Amino acid sequence: MIPARTKSIDLQPGDRLIVMSDMHRGDGTGADDFAHNSLIYKCALKYYLGEGFTYIELGDAEELWENKSFEQIYITHTSIYDKLMQFHDPDPQKTRYIKIWGNHDIQWKENPDILRDIFPGISIFEAALLKSPSSTGKSMLLWHGHQVDPKCSGQGAVLSKFIVRNFWPRLQRYGIKDPTRAVANPGMCNQIDERLYQLAMNNNENIALIMAGHTHRPVYDNLSLTERRSMEMKKAPVSGIRRKLKPEPVYYNTGSCVHPRCITGIEITMEGSTPGLKLVKWSYDATPCSDAEEYAVSIKRTVLESTT
Repeated sequence: MIPARTKSIDLQPGDRLIVMSDMHRGDGTGADDFAHNSLIYKCALKYYLGEGFTYIELGDAEELWENKSFEQIYITHTSIYDKLMQFHDPDPQKTRYIKIWGNHDIQWKENPDILRDIFPGISIFEAALLKSPSSTGKSMLLWHGHQVDPKCSGQGAVLSKFIVRNFWPRLQRYGIKDPTRAVANPGMCNQIDERLYQLAMNNNENIALIMAGHTHRPVYDNLSLTERRSMEMKKAPVSGIRRKLKPEPVYYNTGSCVHPRCITGIEITMEGSTPGLKLVKWSYDATPCSDAEEYAVSIKRTVLESTT
């Protein structure tokens, strides 16, 4: 299960990591899903840079299914790449920027040279394996998650990419939803979540936890936010979500950076020899000013779920 091109990281007390996925940075047109959250994302990066976090980009950072080249993406979002460059160091032992490919930016698997013009010496991986210093010897596997989605890996990805590149951008401008993405199909999200959960529960590679992206739906302790609320309220699950009995700390999903007005991610902080996980949301917030008719708009970090 562990891919050949996996970045192995030995976690140490005091380490801090932020994992985000599915930016889908585009060319700035109406089909660029990332553009409306670019300021939120940039502020989040500034916070994590200043707080000493290592940034793990968990796939689909660049939208290279819809866009044929990276150049226009870079021109559109130059200020974002300038911020990412501050995490990067050519020395792999010192860098704080770990980049993993997904299905929409799998181009980096075979041809990362253009990225190396911006990030000298960078390596791009299929997964990261975080090894805890605790005596259990268990590890956390971080990958994009398309590996368990037949429509987005192998030969299935060829057809999906053809549809997205040739038809989807023009349809998207008219508000038509993309039928190939799990985010638009709760049933498909459920299937992918279940496959990743089963991999975490049943493997012989000492992997205790799997963290992924791809579906765009945040999951914490194997529960989406809707599933957790349904469980806590002791109500029957609404249509389109899985039926769960309890939280299980084996499968997590970062969500995405293309939610309508927010981005989500998972912070990993080493408290002694035990990693603590927080599902966080960055979004706009409005605070009343002295004038009751005026509000100050800011960007706020909110912890949605936490082990502490």
